[in-house]
Amino acid sequence: MHSFTGTAHHVRQILDFERSILYPELVEARGKRQRGEKKQQRYQDAEEKDDKGDTEILFYFGFSHSVNYIMCTSEKAKRRGIEAVQAIPSDRLLVESDVHATEDVILGTAGAAAYAAHARVESLQDVAETSTRNGLRFISSLSS
Repeated sequence: MHSFTGTAHHVRQILDFERSILYPELVEARGKRQRGEKKQQRYQDAEEKDDKGDTEILFYFGFSHSVNYIMCTSEKAKRRGIEAVQAIPSDRLLVESDVHATEDVILGTAGAAAYAAHARVESLQDVAETSTRNGLRFISSLSS
């Protein structure tokens, strides 16, 4: 999601929605009491796959310095933005420049990575490597 401005609550809702698309049997099993060994086994299989991170990724969350920090004028909005960045699983995190001028892309992207690193209390290098890996995975998924 481009320049995601939702809260940590929204992150959880989106990830639950994604899970319901990818694993309807998991959602169904969570919502009903399990009866019988076959139903219980299907639930456990889906849970294990979900817990291992072997899931297809439908939603990535992008953050930019300009939208997610500079445009947040209140401390409450800044705090909620940081909480949202913290709620994003590492394999879903993207950083983006969100600028229009080509000459501003590098600085804008670096600012976004610094913002995410600060919010997640991670090194800038770790965030840069993670978001690069995620970006490449996302782009390659478009061709498959």
